[in-house]
Amino acid sequence: MKFVVFLFLSLLPQLGLAIVDGEAIVDNSFRQSVALVYKKDSTQSSGEIYCSGTLVGSRLVLTAAHCISLGAKAFKVSVEEFKKQTWVYVGETEGADDLPMIVPQFKNNRVIVHPINDSIYADAAIIELTEDVDTAKWGISPAPVLIPTKELIGKELIHVGYGQLINNGVKGNKSLMKLPLQQFNGYNGLGVGEHGVSGPGACHGDSGGSAYMTDNSGSLRFVGIEYGLSSNNCGQTATYFVPLTQKLIEWMKSYSAIF
Repeated sequence: MKFVVFLFLSLLPQLGLAIVDGEAIVDNSFRQSVALVYKKDSTQSSGEIYCSGTLVGSRLVLTAAHCISLGAKAFKVSVEEFKKQTWVYVGETEGADDLPMIVPQFKNNRVIVHPINDSIYADAAIIELTEDVDTAKWGISPAPVLIPTKELIGKELIHVGYGQLINNGVKGNKSLMKLPLQQFNGYNGLGVGEHGVSGPGACHGDSGGSAYMTDNSGSLRFVGIEYGLSSNNCGQTATYFVPLTQKLIEWMKSYSAIF
């Protein structure tokens, strides 16, 4: 897929990325950010949180493509079988008894992975749910999007995902971090944090998670998909995001009129 794939080995604990030194979300905020859950058996009520995503349409979740391909490898099933058994969880996980196991609420209708090529922009996948998310019931609405520009460098980026709060901890903790956008280019995409410097950063459990920034009017918008970090230990490295582009949005629209 791209140079970052070498970071994601076949072992399950190394599959995703999450937020180390992040703040646990307990106030029903950022409900657009959701968890991806794999059920080994469709008859079971619970499954395992393995990645994160963002609700961008009434039944459309955007996540990282490598969550699907490497998730299948980690759970030792075919990609097609893995797609069938992926569900979506909405809500907080603070106080959950059995993380990373959780009971998801939404089944997917289909999963569409972006065409593979040597670009960070290919690390995207659509999960279309079998039903609309009831915004009144769940206190959630799809994330409004913003195509980022270099003018945002220096402004605060908020990253939300389900993962470890400490290095080598337990995945599934919904948390956030806030850092200024350090870089934006065609090689790394959106980047926050610094290599070798301790501080909030991505780790296991949060690949595909949400990046939010404010637009000129002060409204919070979804701007990118978390896809990678360096080989440093969690909490001591930079975190990168696939930025939304018009081409990426058009690709989503070509598969779903719901977006």
